[in-house]
Amino acid sequence: MSVQTCVCYCTDRSYLFPTLVSALQARAHATPDIADIIIVCFDVDAATISIATSICDKNNIILFSRSGSDIDGAPAMLGRLYLDEILPENYKNILYVDGDTQVKSSLNEFLSCPPPEGRFFASADPMVFLLDDNSKAGEFVRNHFLGIGLNPEQSRQYFNTGVLYFNRSAWAVIAEQARTIIRSQNTMSRFPDQDILNIVGIERALPMSLSWNFPVFLFNARLENTIQPKIVHYMSQPKPWEGTFRPWKTGDYEPYPAFVTAYPEIAGLWKRGSLLRTVRYFAQQHYKCFCETRRWGRGALHTQILSYEAKCRDAEKTEQLSV
Repeated sequence: MSVQTCVCYCTDRSYLFPTLVSALQARAHATPDIADIIIVCFDVDAATISIATSICDKNNIILFSRSGSDIDGAPAMLGRLYLDEILPENYKNILYVDGDTQVKSSLNEFLSCPPPEGRFFASADPMVFLLDDNSKAGEFVRNHFLGIGLNPEQSRQYFNTGVLYFNRSAWAVIAEQARTIIRSQNTMSRFPDQDILNIVGIERALPMSLSWNFPVFLFNARLENTIQPKIVHYMSQPKPWEGTFRPWKTGDYEPYPAFVTAYPEIAGLWKRGSLLRTVRYFAQQHYKCFCETRRWGRGALHTQILSYEAKCRDAEKTEQLSV
């Protein structure tokens, strides 16, 4: 009997290297009889596909090569909106994961509890915690949510799309609505598919613990011991494959050189910054660490995150009792 659940990534050539690393970690943390691991590549050249396929075959990972025309010429990051059309029909539940992530812990328990029919799990985007903040960032968030048509209640439910666990039938409806909107637009917003997915899917979203989509900057908020991140999402720049920068440590960088050591044929896809960029990132991340620790490490923002996590954990317990 075929597996009905998969962990799925969508990528182009530029993000294939970190995606492979994350997929290898997902494979190590998900039992094969619980979930398949899938990478869908868009417009990647045949030589690169051959190398990546060989690596995937050795690690029990499935790789699909698709043309950009299969997603209406959209960027690969919008590939998640076409998964109901691309993936084999046996996959009823899909955990979508961005490529700029690392899987730190077992996925088995989470994958074994799929979302209810017609719903999906998603974590709050960090912007949500700024809604009541009396700052320029808070003002930007409030204006942004208002500008895309979310009312105050919906604004507090705005979710991040870096990790999504969805029931395929529900996603087919949401994705089609999102694709229709994208086709009608001439320009994209700052958060293109994320805004649109919130507009069409927010009523179907169920809150998911930040442990499954942990924004890396929250390490500066001293929240890792409470939240215990299982999937770390390296939002914004720099990325962990570019070096060891705060707030992450050497252990977050090490999987990438280790991957190249094991598979030297993939080295050409490893993009590392110049010395000047490294110095700039070093200074930038130290400054951000200082600011974010002061801002998120205590006070109202810290309390809001803990409150959100408590609600997610309570919801998980209720769901487990109802099964």
